Amino acid sequence: MSFIGVDFDFARLEELVEARGDEVILETAVACPCRNGDLHASLIKLEGKPGNLRNLDCPHCQGDGYRYRNARRIKGLITGIEAGRNRQLLDIGYAVPGDATFSPSLKAGIITDFDKITFCGPSPLNAGQVIMRGSHTLEDNAQFVTDLENNEDRLWYRPGCSIWCEDINGVVYEHSTDFVFENKKIQWVGNSPDIKTLYTVKYTGFLEWIAYATPLQRFDNGRSLGQRVLVRKKHVTFTQDSPMDSPSFRASEEDLFTTHTKF
Repeated sequence: MSFIGVDFDFARLEELVEARGDEVILETAVACPCRNGDLHASLIKLEGKPGNLRNLDCPHCQGDGYRYRNARRIKGLITGIEAGRNRQLLDIGYAVPGDATFSPSLKAGIITDFDKITFCGPSPLNAGQVIMRGSHTLEDNAQFVTDLENNEDRLWYRPGCSIWCEDINGVVYEHSTDFVFENKKIQWVGNSPDIKTLYTVKYTGFLEWIAYATPLQRFDNGRSLGQRVLVRKKHVTFTQDSPMDSPSFRASEEDLFTTHTKF
């Protein structure tokens, strides 16, 4: 069967995205200057040499290492990595389960490395988020400046609703009675786990995804067919991009942060 003379119908392509695509919020990532700050140099014994590690208590990026700017709503097609041809990315180790691909509308503009995409509808957070109660109040974390009160802990994402909350001792806590959600925080207003106690909160959240690999730009005879962007959930994207994860930091400060998680 010959396809000579057949051309792409860009109007139909846009109609597909409009009809079947999802609306998301796209924000442009800009490297925060804190990634080369003096705090990192002192933490990992670089003696003032520029580093490339995020500052976990930076007031401008809140420890992300990137400032997200120019928020706008766009539409695109979201496909799980496990589906169809995308599975080859898993097979070669380029992606991990839970990753997805995002094909934006041709009108969306360019998506660049580390840009953030936020889904506009809440989704369940896998098996839940494990948190150490009051970790930001502990002595080892005193150097970090946060906006958390003593009755608050940090959540990965802005929550929609609570599904379940239980601590390591099997004590179950109820939303509205024991805790409430406020932005990306869980606030304890009733019974709560003791300080240093681990607990899991499972909730629906407005998931944030990071374009962690350079987006693929697709062309046909010099005309753009749009991008295919590999995205990963924000809380697992930068797991090795922290002073506490660097070998030199662990070697020189082996006793620091050994019992406490990042708040």
